[in-house]
Amino acid sequence: MKKIKIILAVFIAVYSYNHFFTNGMLIGKYVNRNYGDDFIGNIPHIADTLLLKENNQFESPYYGKGTYKLSYGFGGTRIELHYGDDYSSTNIKGEKVSVPNKESFETSINRIWFIGNPQISLFEDLNQYYEKIE
Repeated sequence: MKKIKIILAVFIAVYSYNHFFTNGMLIGKYVNRNYGDDFIGNIPHIADTLLLKENNQFESPYYGKGTYKLSYGFGGTRIELHYGDDYSSTNIKGEKVSVPNKESFETSINRIWFIGNPQISLFEDLNQYYEKIE
């Protein structure tokens, strides 16, 4: 019984280390990996650098400037990116029309078994993700 408790404690510790992150652990610079498929809607299909800042702000050439929010569940840490201008305006038949232009993207964050840096998943099936480099 004691061995089972030890194995369970080790499993919980490893799982927590690889799937749960604080804001301070995530602040930094990320680059996207395996970004070649351009048929996927709102994820970068070109080289991109994501900069997560302390004040829950981010910058990226692909997404522009925005905010992010962390949430936690049994699956680990999730991040939600909010980006885009509030509204864009256009003229349709001489009438000014404002259209909401704000978008969001929610995904998981993990690390590969103690090695490697945190990764923000973009499209798991194609192994597309942002990897922390600084």
